[in-house]
Amino acid sequence: MNIGDTRRAIAVVVFSLILLVSVLSPLYLPKGEEDVKGVDIQRDISAQYPYITNLMPNIAYVDEEYVFVPRLVISEFGNPVITFKQGPSWLRVDEELIVRGTPQMEDVGTYKVVLRVEDGIGSSEMTDYIIVQSNEE
Repeated sequence: MNIGDTRRAIAVVVFSLILLVSVLSPLYLPKGEEDVKGVDIQRDISAQYPYITNLMPNIAYVDEEYVFVPRLVISEFGNPVITFKQGPSWLRVDEELIVRGTPQMEDVGTYKVVLRVEDGIGSSEMTDYIIVQSNEE
């Protein structure tokens, strides 16, 4: 095996690992309270408006707690606030800025969720969808 083949093999392995991490990272959904570490807030003096950098899990199950821990970028001087502009009644933002809720059987369906994040300097919105499924599916 020559040096060109070795470099090509290393490049394929690195590319595969990057692809694997990027595909699996949004699928992480903490199940237990010990897995929920809290909101990650990055302060950036150049941020013109606050925003959420990660995606919401798109599946929620009946009688199981749904948890989304947002990662925020906010201005250096702001204090973050997350509110719902649109979303299902079973979902809420707690005092730690974690989005959580437990859907019931009557909540099975698809919901549009619009989160608004503000930091006192500016604001932005994130839109995503959650599909509520029963455990039998």
